[in-house]
Amino acid sequence: MGARYLLTTETARRLYEEAARDLPLVDYHNHLSVADLSSDRSFEDLAELWLLSDPYKHRAMRICGVDETLITGQASHYEKFKAWCEVYPQLMGSPLYDWSRMEMEEVFGITLPLCGTNAERIWQEANEKLRQPEFSAQGIFRHFKVEYAAPCATITEELKPFACLESLAPSLRGDDLLKPDKALLDTLGSLTGLAIRDQESLTQALRRRLDALHAANCRFSDHALDEGFRYVPEDGKSDRRIRALAAGETLSPEDRGALCSAMLRLLGAEYARRGWTMQLHIGAQRFTSSRLRTLAGAAGGFAGIGGGVDVRSLAALLDDLEQGPAGLPKTILYTLNPADNAVMAVLCGSFIGVTQGPAWWWCDHLQGMREMLEVFSSFSVLSTFVGMTTDSRSLLSLLRHDYFRRALCGWIGEKAARGELPDDFSALSGLVRAVCYENAKKRITI
Repeated sequence: MGARYLLTTETARRLYEEAARDLPLVDYHNHLSVADLSSDRSFEDLAELWLLSDPYKHRAMRICGVDETLITGQASHYEKFKAWCEVYPQLMGSPLYDWSRMEMEEVFGITLPLCGTNAERIWQEANEKLRQPEFSAQGIFRHFKVEYAAPCATITEELKPFACLESLAPSLRGDDLLKPDKALLDTLGSLTGLAIRDQESLTQALRRRLDALHAANCRFSDHALDEGFRYVPEDGKSDRRIRALAAGETLSPEDRGALCSAMLRLLGAEYARRGWTMQLHIGAQRFTSSRLRTLAGAAGGFAGIGGGVDVRSLAALLDDLEQGPAGLPKTILYTLNPADNAVMAVLCGSFIGVTQGPAWWWCDHLQGMREMLEVFSSFSVLSTFVGMTTDSRSLLSLLRHDYFRRALCGWIGEKAARGELPDDFSALSGLVRAVCYENAKKRITI
């Protein structure tokens, strides 16, 4: 890639090399496999580590016309890898083009161009390295100097595997809690020794599990508010709805929507009491192709960007939490629709402790990051930006922190050259450290 990749000015290069490059990683939201890390998995081959579970690559291969047999079908690992290598040269301009080169060069030391002709040689060289101890799951994890990483965990998940690494902690993924059913209530009851029959017993069970998560160093939660989310204020009927669920009844769509909002209020108050940061990922259109959903599963890489955020609903939720007895928890708001960046950045200024998160999902590339930085610096306060998190299932995606740091330093360096930021290395390096590490670090220090 070259040492000056994305670093277009001397100031950018110096900021990256002296302030950003060697900072530890705080990756506060990801989907890394805790099973792989706790077992210190040794990967059989490069496809197993790099390709089979990567929906970004799968999507690009589909766009380029690759048969599904070579993506998620019955083809061998090498056949799938070779198909990816044959597609790769077509991806110039895609973030996958740069990410893939960075991962091969920075992690494996392989600089051979990715293409069908080189597939077998790259396959053999990478697989030889994967047999070495430093390329086990924990070895790769340590390679990135991770200080704190928070893979998602459900409220009922076994937490002991997170103890395999001191820098690993769960982050509560609470989507099932916003759509509770009898099975979830029964499992929660079994784990906590409580018979969940009403709102009070559910609250007590949740508190016990949240306490267990907190003891495992959990400091973040995450909820997806997808396209179509509408906030429903308190109507006094939540207890009735939970009693109905506990009895095995099916709620109407209206009752399900109201209960979702009630659960957000209940959980938000509990997060505030514990000093956690609540993350709200807003605006995904998760139902697109029924064929691909059946074929590849819900996380198969085919979801889309939804319409604009319902800012009235979001503001009402934050306002109700702020007025509650526990107050508003620290909150990070993510929008999948880049048209909502300004809306989100301005709304955050209406509430203490609420900030906008980094460019997310389809937007976590150079263009999306630069747009995000421009908007956030104009409508919020850049020095408070919480920096990068991968939101990824791949260990190699931890390298995207380096991608973000290069993008940030390049952007700052260009602004300094134009006189839009002070040409003061001490001030700029402090800004870089805050955005790349210190602001996220504060979120885990309670």
